[in-house]
Amino acid sequence: MFLQPVYPILQPNMSIVELKQAITDFDIWLEQQISCSPITEILTFRAQFFDKLLSHIWQKFTFDTKEISLNAVGGYGRQTLHPFSDIDICIIHDHNLSTDDANKLSDFLTQLWDLGLDLGHAVRRLDDTFVACKEDVTIATTLLEIRNICGHENHQHQVISKLYGESIWSSAAFFEAKFNEQQVRHHKAQGTAFNIEPNLKNSPGGMRDIQTITWIARKHFSIDDLKDLRRLNFLTADEYAELMECQNFIWRVRFSLHQASNRSENRLLLQHQAEVARLLGFGDSGNITIEKMMRQLFRAMKRIRELNLMLMAYFQREISPLKHNNCIDINDNFEILNGQINAKNQDVFIDRPQIMWMFYYIAEYHQQVKGITPETLRLIRQVRRRLMGDLQDFHVCRELFVKLFKHPQGMGLAITLMHQHGILTSYLPQWREVVGQMQFDLFHAYTVDEHTHKLLKNLYALTHDDISHDHKLAADIYARFQAKETILFAALFHDLAKGRGGDHSELGAVDAKLFAKFHGLKNSQQQLISWLVEQHLLMSITSQRMDIQDPDVITAFAKSVGSLTKLDALYCLTVADIQATNDDLWNDWKASLLTDLYFGTRKALRNGLENVLQLRSVVREHKQEALNIINADSQLTDEHQIQAQSAAIQKLWKNLPLSFFGNAESSEIAKYTLGILSHQQQAQADSESLIIVDDSNVKGCSDVFVYTKDRAGLFISLFNTLSTLKISVKQAQISQTKDGYVVEAFKVLDFDGKPIFSAQRRKQVTSKLRQVIDNNVMPPKKRPLRHTQSFDNKPTIEFIHSKKANRTLVHILALETHEFMGQIASAFRALELTIHSAAISTVGERADNVFTLSNQYGAQLSEEEQTDLQEKLVKSITSTL
Repeated sequence: MFLQPVYPILQPNMSIVELKQAITDFDIWLEQQISCSPITEILTFRAQFFDKLLSHIWQKFTFDTKEISLNAVGGYGRQTLHPFSDIDICIIHDHNLSTDDANKLSDFLTQLWDLGLDLGHAVRRLDDTFVACKEDVTIATTLLEIRNICGHENHQHQVISKLYGESIWSSAAFFEAKFNEQQVRHHKAQGTAFNIEPNLKNSPGGMRDIQTITWIARKHFSIDDLKDLRRLNFLTADEYAELMECQNFIWRVRFSLHQASNRSENRLLLQHQAEVARLLGFGDSGNITIEKMMRQLFRAMKRIRELNLMLMAYFQREISPLKHNNCIDINDNFEILNGQINAKNQDVFIDRPQIMWMFYYIAEYHQQVKGITPETLRLIRQVRRRLMGDLQDFHVCRELFVKLFKHPQGMGLAITLMHQHGILTSYLPQWREVVGQMQFDLFHAYTVDEHTHKLLKNLYALTHDDISHDHKLAADIYARFQAKETILFAALFHDLAKGRGGDHSELGAVDAKLFAKFHGLKNSQQQLISWLVEQHLLMSITSQRMDIQDPDVITAFAKSVGSLTKLDALYCLTVADIQATNDDLWNDWKASLLTDLYFGTRKALRNGLENVLQLRSVVREHKQEALNIINADSQLTDEHQIQAQSAAIQKLWKNLPLSFFGNAESSEIAKYTLGILSHQQQAQADSESLIIVDDSNVKGCSDVFVYTKDRAGLFISLFNTLSTLKISVKQAQISQTKDGYVVEAFKVLDFDGKPIFSAQRRKQVTSKLRQVIDNNVMPPKKRPLRHTQSFDNKPTIEFIHSKKANRTLVHILALETHEFMGQIASAFRALELTIHSAAISTVGERADNVFTLSNQYGAQLSEEEQTDLQEKLVKSITSTL
């Protein structure tokens, strides 16, 4: 539907207030037309309105039209003006400005600022404009789109003539600058737009990719529009239509994003996605409509990126041709031409297995192949449309797919190109279902398909020489694993059943087993792949939620795993999966937990599951090892002093529960024992508390140890104090003594996800904790997190079986707000429950907590008490909604 724009009538003597109202009225009219008019017209209308507005104001100042000009540049120059886009202008004059003209220009710009316009402006002499273009390619790029609004029209023609020529920027130099700029931009986005909050402008496949093509084409071919690339045979009619369709969709998304956010915004933030989907006409049915919108967006960006890569390759060949071609012949169908694999004839992919052969050759010739020629990429795009079934329907394709996953370099460039260019979509129907599929939390930073791709790349990285210290164990295990394709196929399928309803691990395990059987894998591999998919979360959940120092936990986990082969495969998969989920999720602490669980389980499996040491045996071992440490480090020489110290240690230890010795390392027991004894000898011990912030970070985290008189709400006060210091608590162990004291040991990470290295920072932490413990100073409330406002605060509460007759495990998954721990504690206090330990972690926007509790009688919670607790937790946590 094409409309005639309704421009407000601009009168000569309108006030600033009236002009502002005219802008508002026009934007309201545009917003009303967005659902029924082409986005290209909407953006052009807005640019034309500001042409009239700026011209109206400009003419008040009676500039010499032969000396000075007002020009639109950038996005405004190409008439793609979104609601809050900058109004980019360039004022050009021939000679030095007179004082009168300089004052007039100042007043002109002031009026524009008074109107509240987001103005980007430059005022230059014509000669200085050419100099600026030569010095800065960004200025030259902006001025490629110069468009005269008022004044001396020849300025526009002179600038374009210079920039289209070779005197300021040669075509080759300009192409290289924009090509490098694009590579840097893509690298900053980690090579993908498929994340939870994509950048519509700068992500790969975003608006900047189309603009880059446009700038290079204008500069070298002197064309005004991308449709001219059809005439020059760089784009087919279908490809041009596809590019414009994708561009227009992204434009509509950005227009709606500006409306939803009420500001200039390029990142499609979670908090705006529902409103953007509604404005675009997808509806307001929650996550379903958001997912449909995001899938279309991701697919549009993927197509733009693919067309950009193809055109950039064509442009490079046209603008900067190599003097000598380097050709490596592979066979009758393929060759490597200047580092890119090339199909020798256009009919090669009629034989469908040749598609799989090509990617196998990319792995085989990994040192020579850096990409795909544009001609071959075009053939791939065409054959994707013609496929009547899936590539895996062909037996030879199945053989080659397995062969690729077995190849040492198969998960290198080959799998990335298969992902980027839709071959995995054409091969696996399950993959096709998750392309662009959102995961509605902050824990998963990427779509399902991009996350899976990153997981495969992380496993491949374990084979590299430059492995980091926290990946050494995984790399060693992976290196000796005989059939690596087993782990890789499990990684491929581990999340492919998401979005179907039901347990994705169970559904995926069925799919994975059928796939393995269909692809002729051995029965043992079929079983292992299926088990890995079904249990791919087991190790991370156990390490982060359970007390892995508890022999019962190790026993239960070892029984679930059952063999060293499964343990090795699951460990490698878990390490790679955590890192592929979110770039900020992996740290030394998680590495330490997984390592401890791995070795504890390995020992259990080798010794026989029934030979795992029971708690009392562990306690005896830890006590003896702690005594050995104390004695070895002791400076005492007098026998009487030695005996007195030994008696004091035994007396102290009798007051401490078994859990203290079972959950702490021997070195920690020794250190804290000596700390408590030294503290007790001080005169003010009854009125002051012992606080130790450990500088040791052997386990990838720091220890905060508190020994003080027990009182209600102490754990919460300590937790909240650490939280306000931006210190995250990863684990907490609470041990109540028989004489009214409490020992609280926290495993923590500082604000940067690392141990507390600075002595000054440790002093600050100690001081804040002491204020809370000894002076009853309440910690300040944390500010609400930005993202939490976009999520429902519906807690998940699960009671986990505990083999200890006097303990109950409760798992609480709730939105991480500034008050969530206080809400949980409120429910505990209401039932007079005792907290014995807490495993705490943050997964995206949610706090994941497992508490070990007992009731007021020191026993497990009954079913009635569990029901009561669940009701109180839900009520307490949701009370602020």
